[in-house]
Amino acid sequence: MRFSMPITVLSIGGMLISAVCYGWVSIGFGVPDSWPAELQTFNDRTKVRGVSHGIQETDYEILFYSAEEFEKAWPHILSLKSKGAPLILDKGPSYYAVSGSTLKTGVRILCPPADEITGRDKAGTARYVFNLPWKDPKPGETIESPEYIKMDGGNWVSTKDGKPLTHGVRARVDIVLVADGKIIDLNRIKLPENTTIIDRRFN
Repeated sequence: MRFSMPITVLSIGGMLISAVCYGWVSIGFGVPDSWPAELQTFNDRTKVRGVSHGIQETDYEILFYSAEEFEKAWPHILSLKSKGAPLILDKGPSYYAVSGSTLKTGVRILCPPADEITGRDKAGTARYVFNLPWKDPKPGETIESPEYIKMDGGNWVSTKDGKPLTHGVRARVDIVLVADGKIIDLNRIKLPENTTIIDRRFN
């Protein structure tokens, strides 16, 4: 497919990626400089989608060529997951409606948007949401973030109200494993303890 829109260059998390804008989803390649060095080698096969069509987030999809390659990277991928966030299991082809992407096998990392989201609290002080967490932590504190947040009365609040999500800003990092039983074999890796596992492989 050839797009008629011009190619631009976006800066995401300190990295430069070439991108095309189509339907409020920008597409490029690369991983943030802030990710572990062990994941930097996957720059050329990590597809990035910046979503801004009401839901705002940045999604990364990493392809792997062998089980050994994935298993070596797995602990570093898992280190990106937010505290309290679930681990999601899926099978290919895995379609993700938010970004309109389909992944045959690999890892999908759902992240907050790359750009800062600003608002003001009740005292009128400017607040910022940049990556994690969704509210300012105390020194040394890690806050469990809701999946999505929205601005309500000058404050960021969780969008978890039982209604279909059409607007919101992703506030945490979720990991989705799209397993094929060969390159990504769940029997060969250790799943994290004290973590909610959402298994969508049989839906």
